[in-house]
This record gives sequence, structure tokens and C-alpha cells, in this order.
Amino acid sequence: MPVFQRKPVLVPIDYSAASVKAVRLARSIAGADSDVTAIYVAQDYDLTLHPLTWTGGPLPNYREERLLQGLRDWVREHDLGDIRLAVQKGDPGTQVCDFAEKMGSRLIVVPSHGRQGLKRLLLGSVAERIIRHCHCSVLVTHPVKENDAHPMPLDWFPGKRVIVPIDFSDASSLAIETALEVARNRDQIEVVSIVPSLNPDDLADTGIVSDEDRVNSCRNYMSRYLTDHGYGSLQTYASVGDPGTKIVEHASDVCADLIVMPTHGRHGIARWVLGSTTERVLRHSETPVLVLRAATGKSDN
Repeated sequence: MPVFQRKPVLVPIDYSAASVKAVRLARSIAGADSDVTAIYVAQDYDLTLHPLTWTGGPLPNYREERLLQGLRDWVREHDLGDIRLAVQKGDPGTQVCDFAEKMGSRLIVVPSHGRQGLKRLLLGSVAERIIRHCHCSVLVTHPVKENDAHPMPLDWFPGKRVIVPIDFSDASSLAIETALEVARNRDQIEVVSIVPSLNPDDLADTGIVSDEDRVNSCRNYMSRYLTDHGYGSLQTYASVGDPGTKIVEHASDVCADLIVMPTHGRHGIARWVLGSTTERVLRHSETPVLVLRAATGKSDN
């Protein structure tokens, strides 16, 4: 049985080119159109009907049907197959998470537009809210640039270069197992550990005299960890610095096709493997990021 449960797949869309690519990728991941659902969430300001204004409660039938028809037309126009369709109203992050749990989604594919700041991710900070609160794994795609020598093809990831940042927890093992499933062979996987920078006073308290010693110690620990877990042949990379920044830089340097980030399923900042590292990677990486959640079947919110 696969470690990474990837279907059914939910794709929040905003009718952009990035949304088209995300749906096509989701179809490839799922392998069957019936396992893919595209969802459009109409926000409050979208639900103003002259001379009437939506004021809460169930979405009016005629309005829901109008939104569904628009979604059907968009799917047909872009030849996106016989996927399932859904429309909701309200806050996109909340509605996507609620719908994903109701449908038993194992993966959400979130398109992004490559913008800066809050507009960088689909519908502002929606992708970050989805990752914080959803019970399932989330794949955040990134747009393919015209001059990109290593574009992400619209298929699933066998044969691609995958990097896996770890913190030596059980969640790290899950991330490595997932990478082994989506990469064609072990030579295309690199396990990454970043040692956070310390000021000179803190470094002196450790009894280690230099960052180089800290990196060497990390490499040795990584080697033992991977050997003990049966991953001894995997490539490794260790460095000192801000983990989020270093992960993004290294992914770019090695032309990675995917970053697999493990999570622990906790609340708040402790929910993520490296504190705010996942958030920083998502905001700045030009590489698609797969944020894993263990398949519990229920949200832990």
C-alpha cells in the first residue's frame, strides 16, 4: 500500500491559467477524472445580485446553478475532462478545508501565480491557511516561466529530482518514503538538513568551535539516521543558515522539481516541521512544494 495517499484530489480554482495547469496535474496524479474535484469558492463580494444582495444562509439555487454552469463552461473550454465540480460561498481557505474533509480528500493541489507578498499565492494567503488547517497533504504548484530550462511538466513526478528537508522525526521518515514513491530511483532524491545559525555567544555554549564543525556533526548524524532507517544510499546535503532560505536556495541550485516537506499535524507554529520554515519555503520557492500530512482521515483542528 502506498505511503503517500494521493486521491481523491481537490483543486481550488480561480479561472486562471495556473488553475488550468493545476487541474491537469491533479488528473495525472489521480489517474481518473472521477477522483478529481475542482472547487470554486465565491466570496461575499461575488454574491451581490442587483437589486438583491446575498446576506447569508444557503446559496440561492439559481445562483449556485449559475456558478456551476460557469465552472462547467470553463472545464469544457480548457478540455479538462469529466472531473467533478463544486461551488461554495464564503472564506476560500475555510470552505476548501471543510469541503476537503467532507469528501475525504487525500490531496489538495493549490495553484499559485508567482506574485510577491500576499498576492503570491492563490487568492492571497489561501494556500497558507489551507496548509495550516486541512487534514490532508497539499501540493502548491508554481507557474512555468517561458525561459525556465527546467519547467514542471503536467504529469506526476516519476523521474524528477526531489529534495526532502528533515528534522529526524517520524514525519521525516514519511517524507523520505513519499519521495521514494514519486522519484524514479534513489539517485534523484537528496535529503537536506539545515543547521540554524547561532550567534558567537550561543555557539560557544555548545562546545563546538565553528559552523563547519556543526555541519560536519550534522552530516554524521544524517548518515547514521539514514542508515538506521534503511535509506543509507540517499544523497545528503547539510548547511548552516536560515532553514527556509537555505532550502529554497538549494532547490534552485540543483534545479529540483519538487520539495517534500513533512509536518507533524500540530497546531500553530509547532504544526510545521521547522517552525516557520514551511511558510517561508512556500512564499519564496520557485519549486513546487508538497506539504505532507499523515493520513488520519480526520482533521486535528
